Amino acid sequence: MKGNKLIFSKYKQERVKGYKKLLKAQDKNYEPKKTIAKDIVEAMEAQGYTVSTEEAIAYLKASYAVHDRNYYLRYMKK
Repeated sequence: MKGNKLIFSKYKQERVKGYKKLLKAQDKNYEPKKTIAKDIVEAMEAQGYTVSTEEAIAYLKASYAVHDRNYYLRYMKK
C-alpha cells in the first residue's frame, strides 16, 4: 500500500491502475492454493456458474487486494 496513492483515487480508472500495482506487488507474497481454487470452482458449479480454476485464483487475489484496501482505509489512514 505504501506509495500507491492511485488505489485511493475517487476515479475508477485510477483505482484500476492502483489495483494493478497492488496485485503486481502481491504476486511476491500471496499465491492462493490450487486446492482452495478447485473447491471454489465446485461451489460455483453448485450455484449454477461455470468458472475455471484460473478465474477462481484471480477472484481470490482480487478479494485479497480489496480487503487490504478496505482495511487500510478503515484502520490505518486516520
